[in-house]
Amino acid sequence: MFHRVLKATPETVRDALGAVRARFRDEVAGDTLGRLELVLAEVMNNIAEHAGDHDEPGRILRPPLVHLWVVGHDGGLACALSDDGTSLPAECLLPRDLPQIGSEDLPEGGFGWYLIQDLTQELCYYREGSRNFLAFRIPPCDVAG
Repeated sequence: MFHRVLKATPETVRDALGAVRARFRDEVAGDTLGRLELVLAEVMNNIAEHAGDHDEPGRILRPPLVHLWVVGHDGGLACALSDDGTSLPAECLLPRDLPQIGSEDLPEGGFGWYLIQDLTQELCYYREGSRNFLAFRIPPCDVAG
C-alpha cells in the first residue's frame, strides 16, 4: 500500500510519482507500473494545472491538496485520489477516441483523458462537498516486464 498527501505542484507530483515507482518496483511488472505512472501523471498534473485557485491565467494562488492511495492486489493496482480543487468538468469522463489529426498539426493537449480512460478499468469520479474523488484500477500485464 502507498499513501501520500501533497500540494499539487509540478515538483510534488514528480516526487510522488518517483515514490510510487520506488514502492512498487519490486512487486509489479514494469509495464503495469509504467501505465500507473502515466495515468497518475496525467491526473495529478491536471489537478495541479486546472483545479487550484487562480488570480490570473497560469498563476495559481493555492494549489489543491491531494490525497493519493495505491494498493497492489491480484487484480492489479487500485488507485484513489481525493483533492479539494475545483470540480472536474463532466465532459472529461465522456468516452473518447483519439482525435483525427495530421502529423503536422499535433495539438498541445487533449490526449490526457483519452489515455486515462484507455489505460484504466473501473474509472469513477464523484464530488462530495468541496472534494473530488477519483478511483480506478490498473490491470496487471499479461507478460511480466
